Amino acid sequence: MRAVLLSVLFFACSLAVLAQENYMRIADITISGNEKTKPQTILREFRCSAGDSLPEKNLESELQNFSDNLHRLMLFNNIEVSYSQADSTNAINVNVNVVERWYYWVYPILEIADRNLTSYFHYKDFRKINYGVAFDWLNFRGRNEMLNFKLRFGYKEHYAVSYQKPNMGRHRRSGIFAKVEFFRQKKDIASILDCKPVYAENENEYIRTMFDAGAGYVFRPDMNYEFSLSLAYQNIWSGDTLLLSSGSQWQNFLVPVFTFDYDNRNSKVSPTSGVHAELGLKVFSELKSSTFVFADLGFEYNTSIYRNRIFYHGTLSHRQFFGSYTDIPTNKQIELCSGNIIRGFEYYYILGRNFSSLQNTFSVKILDRRDFMLPKWIPSKFRNPYIQIYVDLFADLAYCSNFAPNFEAQNPLAYKPIYSAGAGFSFETYYDRALKVYVAYNGNFNFVGVFVDYKTPIYKKF
Repeated sequence: MRAVLLSVLFFACSLAVLAQENYMRIADITISGNEKTKPQTILREFRCSAGDSLPEKNLESELQNFSDNLHRLMLFNNIEVSYSQADSTNAINVNVNVVERWYYWVYPILEIADRNLTSYFHYKDFRKINYGVAFDWLNFRGRNEMLNFKLRFGYKEHYAVSYQKPNMGRHRRSGIFAKVEFFRQKKDIASILDCKPVYAENENEYIRTMFDAGAGYVFRPDMNYEFSLSLAYQNIWSGDTLLLSSGSQWQNFLVPVFTFDYDNRNSKVSPTSGVHAELGLKVFSELKSSTFVFADLGFEYNTSIYRNRIFYHGTLSHRQFFGSYTDIPTNKQIELCSGNIIRGFEYYYILGRNFSSLQNTFSVKILDRRDFMLPKWIPSKFRNPYIQIYVDLFADLAYCSNFAPNFEAQNPLAYKPIYSAGAGFSFETYYDRALKVYVAYNGNFNFVGVFVDYKTPIYKKF
C-alpha cells in the first residue's frame, strides 16, 4: 500500500512540474531576403512549423539549430534568425532574414595540380598547372540544386558534367545526384618510394585515361542525418608499363558506395561548435576478376572552451582496406591513400592497409568578425565581405600499417608513431573561404617547414 501511495505522489508531482513548464506557440514564420531561394528550402531546415508548440526553455536552442542548419547549406552570406511576440502572450513569430550569395559562377580555372600548394613548391615541377573554364550553377531553380560543367586542360585534363538535387518528395527527405567525368594526363604517379612519389611521363602521348560515370540516391530523415547509396562505373587505361599493376592495360570497376553522415556543426568549412561523424564504404569490383573494399571513418568535435574566444577542434579518422594484397591495384592504393595525411607531412604519401590519425587544434580568436562595406557599384552579392583571424596551436598523431610485407622497406613510416606539432594563423572570409598558414615540426623526418592550406566551399556528392 505504501508503494502505491508513493507512486501516486510521484505521478502527481510530475504533473505539477509539467503544468508549470511554459510552452511557446509558433504563430507564423516570416522569411525575407530570399530573392531566388524557395521558402520550402529554408523551412526544411527548421524542426518546427507554424502552429507547433515547444517548451520555452528550448526556444533559443531550436532557433540556433535552425541558423546552423541554414549556414551548412552555404547558400547565404548572412543569416539572422530571431523571434518577436505575437498577439497572444504565449505565441511568437519567427523571423528569418537572409542575404543570398551569387549562384552563377562562370570562371576561369588556373590551379596547381598537386595535393596542396606546399607540395607544389617543394617538388618544383611548375608544369603541374591546370587551366580551363567551369560553370557552377548553385541553388539551381532556388531549390539548392547544383549543376556543373567543367573543361579543364593542362597537367590533368578533366571534362565533367554533374547534377545534384536534394529535398525531393512530399517530406523533402530524398535527393539524387549524377555525374559523367573523363580524365587524361601525360604524367602520373607510378609508385611511392620512401613515402615520396615516383612519376611516369611521356611528353608526346597520354599515359593514363579514366572514364567515370555514376548516380546515387540520398535519404535525409532528419536535419542532421544523411544516408546515400550510389553506383559508379570506372574505366581506366594505362599506357606506360610503370603504371601497370597487372598485365592488362585496362581496368574496369563497378563501384557501389554507401555513406552515412551526421553533422550539427555551425559551419562546414570553419566550424567553432558541433560534431561531424561520417562513414563511407566503397566496393571496387573488377568485372572479370577480384574485389576489394575501402572503408573511411571520421569523427570531428568542435567546441568553445573560453568565452567564444578559445576553441578546441579534434578530428579522429581511420581508413582501411579489406581484400587480399593482390586485389588492390597500385594506382588505387595511391589514389585512395592520398588522404592519409597529417599536418607537416604534405610532401609525403603514406600508403598503408590501415591508417589512423588524431588531430588536435586549439584556436584563439585574435580578430573578431569585421565587416566591410564596399562601394555601391559592386554587385550586392559581393558588397559586404568580412574577415576574422585565429591563432592555431596543434599536435597531430597517426599510425600506419603496410599493404604487403615486401613494401615495408619502402615505407619508413610503417608500424611506428607518426607525429607533428606546430602553430599558425587561420584567415576566414565570406563565401566560406579559409586560408591557413602554419609552421609545423615533422617528428619522423626531423625538419620544420612552412605550409599553406586553402579551403573552398563547394561540396559535392562525388
